[in-house]
Amino acid sequence: MFQRELARALDLSRRGAYRDATDALERSLAAASDDRERVLTLTALAHILPRQGDLQAALRRASEAVALARQTPGEGYDTRLAEALTELSFVYSQFLMGRDALQAAGQALAAARLARDPVREAWALNRLAVAYAAMDQTEQACQDTLQALEIAQGRVDRERADADRELLLSCLNNLAHFWLQAHGEALRNNDRSAAAEALAQAGPYAERAATLVRGEPNPFIIAVTLSNQVEHLLGAGEHAQAAALIDEYDGLSRLHGYAGMQRQAQAQRALMNLKGRPSEVEAAVSTIQRLLSGQEPPPLPARMRRQMSLAMYQACKARNDFARALAAHEQLSDLERQSARSAMALQTEAMLIRQEFEQAQARAEHALQDARRERERADHAEQEHSKLKRQADELGRMAHEDALTGLNNRRHAEFALPLLLERARQERRPIALGLLDVDYFKRVNDTWGHGMGDLVLQQVALCLRKQLRAADLLARVGGEEFMLVFVGVPSARAQEICERLRAAIARHAWNELAPKLTLTVSIGLSTAESPDHPQTLVETADQALYAAKNGGRNRVHQMSC
Repeated sequence: MFQRELARALDLSRRGAYRDATDALERSLAAASDDRERVLTLTALAHILPRQGDLQAALRRASEAVALARQTPGEGYDTRLAEALTELSFVYSQFLMGRDALQAAGQALAAARLARDPVREAWALNRLAVAYAAMDQTEQACQDTLQALEIAQGRVDRERADADRELLLSCLNNLAHFWLQAHGEALRNNDRSAAAEALAQAGPYAERAATLVRGEPNPFIIAVTLSNQVEHLLGAGEHAQAAALIDEYDGLSRLHGYAGMQRQAQAQRALMNLKGRPSEVEAAVSTIQRLLSGQEPPPLPARMRRQMSLAMYQACKARNDFARALAAHEQLSDLERQSARSAMALQTEAMLIRQEFEQAQARAEHALQDARRERERADHAEQEHSKLKRQADELGRMAHEDALTGLNNRRHAEFALPLLLERARQERRPIALGLLDVDYFKRVNDTWGHGMGDLVLQQVALCLRKQLRAADLLARVGGEEFMLVFVGVPSARAQEICERLRAAIARHAWNELAPKLTLTVSIGLSTAESPDHPQTLVETADQALYAAKNGGRNRVHQMSC
């Protein structure tokens, strides 16, 4: 069952049917009978998921493959580890995490050389180059790809295997892509000499890949290769040949549902038409404006969007259309800023996924260590395992939990607040932060003792937990002070929620704890659409709380950031 599903999945992947291949690999994973089979399947999933644009799933699968490969010794260990690390490196590069990609590729290269596996060594060098490119080190990226190309060329000449042809095409396409990136960067810097040199370097690789790809069964690889050749031809001013190739790979992309490549074809056609007749220029400008608006998914890569903005600026300027030239220049500046923000958000997402996986892996490792102790101490195995696991869970809980109330503590709030703020900014949703303080709490301690004070804080925490959603952040951040954070809640609604909390605490049956005991709270609420820094929210809420206290307590005071 496993071998049949895996073979079918790999065949679908070679033919570019990535969604069907993913479904078949998921079935293979369910049918896997041991960890070696699971490593093979997870690695294959990590290889094709980025081609569908699902980087989050790819990172999870690649991380699982590496972790499991490290735990699966025996025959083929180094090869399996090299394959898994190679895919992990590529995914990190797509998240623009160059250093992490570099580390994974370096480990993949070392494992491949230990395995004496030239194909895995070439793939590791190929992904090492992609990692360097993600760090804008084009020269080093090209050097490593040339090493991989030398290995790939030798194998294709001797073996002529489909897998080796894919490696050869990847090396050629990457070399063309790296030099075309350098060409675009040189044009943005108005360095004509460097641009011409980079274009000349890209040409032979793009042309060779475009010739070799004609025998490739995978239409996606054909489309990618032809788009590289088109970019080179456009840079060289060979518009007629470029137009024919755009039509060819656009037709392939439409036939097989490659939406991203269809957008690429529209963009390259528009860039070409900017050099044409006035009517073609006008149509091209309209197309570029539509593509840059991002209304039609999937969005184009940041590099292509910057290239289009620059080209439109230059075309409008040459036609003395200064209004649109200025708009294009301003859009180019906006794209640079958006690119930086998007890269930061992407890296934050990757780090959260990695943290989530590492925590799960740590828990699994602890469980494995406990199991080993069980085998060594057969007479106390069950009891020892349970005890150690409880201790590990308790340590993890205590790190982010307030011992008295069971709520999140200040450390957790300081960790979570920037992430919530970034999520609100990316989703363009409002965010509100409340600081709640128990009024005259010292009187409770002075009158009924600190033990009663602890009971009161526990009851306050219970009231808050009952009233709030699971998605809201609730933390005890001081002696009698609590933090509340709501994402996606407008300011008026946040005010209503805080008023409800204040009223619930005021009418709570405090006299059941002690006769004549009453309790109220004051809440300072800060609201914002997209504050620059978490501390801005906190400081505004603190000022609002101070105003609520000065205003007589037992009230909610709201301030905008």
